[in-house]
Amino acid sequence: MFKSTGLLILSLILIIGLIGCGNEPDLLTSPDMSSLHSLAAGLAVPEGATLESAEFVVYVVRATGQPINIHRINAPWEEMTVTWNNFGGAYESEVVTTFTPTEVGWHEIDLTGLVGSWMDGTYENYGFLMDQVEETYPRTIYHSRESDRYNPYLRVCYSVNGETLCDSVLAMADAYIWQIIPNTNRGAEWRLYTGWEDETDLEKQSLVKFDLEVAPPQQEGCSRTIGYWKTHAGFGPQADMVSAYLPIWLGTEGGAKSLAVTDAATAVNVLKMKTYGSNSNGITKLYAQLLGTKLSIASGASDVDVADAIAEADAFLADHDYTNWKKLSGEEKDMVLDLKTMFDDYNNGIIGPGHCDD
Repeated sequence: MFKSTGLLILSLILIIGLIGCGNEPDLLTSPDMSSLHSLAAGLAVPEGATLESAEFVVYVVRATGQPINIHRINAPWEEMTVTWNNFGGAYESEVVTTFTPTEVGWHEIDLTGLVGSWMDGTYENYGFLMDQVEETYPRTIYHSRESDRYNPYLRVCYSVNGETLCDSVLAMADAYIWQIIPNTNRGAEWRLYTGWEDETDLEKQSLVKFDLEVAPPQQEGCSRTIGYWKTHAGFGPQADMVSAYLPIWLGTEGGAKSLAVTDAATAVNVLKMKTYGSNSNGITKLYAQLLGTKLSIASGASDVDVADAIAEADAFLADHDYTNWKKLSGEEKDMVLDLKTMFDDYNNGIIGPGHCDD
């Protein structure tokens, strides 16, 4: 009888415990995340999307009713090495926003302005710092990303192509720093803190960072190698695919030393790297790869990854031709070869929209 009663009591305790756990919020269901279509360690917002909102969502373990300021961090830090001393107060004095946790549970803090400034490149994304406003007791406690549940995350909503999407990204790094133990790292703790426990405790602040970026735009078209353009210039069995895209300037149009490619024969001479110098001449090689790149772009390939490099190469070739190669400084030669390599990578599909299948 005693064993049966004991088992019954134990079963009731377990049932009550399970009911209690079931009433606690879970990361995927509280707050309402029904509009989300992903939950990941990093978030790439599509190029051209409009940011609608961004909310920092954190679970408060101890709510003290003390106001908490959020500040933008202005220098890099590492979760497993940051301390009070090496962080050195690397945050802006300007307050991004203030929230006041008055009860245990999830809290949502609007960070739309701050996240927008990261996404548009106004500021580097080093995360933000939470700081208890007044020297009042006790300290506020939060779950960190190391906790086995209730991890902090950022909910970002944006509109793109007439549709509004909301994604959620987990914190990539968080830690608290403690003034009273200024050289000890607390990046592996399951808790974050702000404030003081008592008059002898001194201050604690918490740092949080999310992995956010703007996804590169979708690139159109495809690129082809200089070998393709050599064999498709109308001097063999393949049709002439070059002449339709000429003239092309290697260098700014009308530049003192710019090379005008006005016909397919000239294009082939440039691409073979024998007429305008030799294939041991860096500028000769730059001519060939730049011409191949410009032919691909003229045929519809996106120039997003190489537009700046093309402008740099054209500016250089307006004042330098293949006869100047040996007279260049080491730095100038390195620059020419770096540009040549970038265009070679583009033509082979390593960067840019990708190589054509044909």
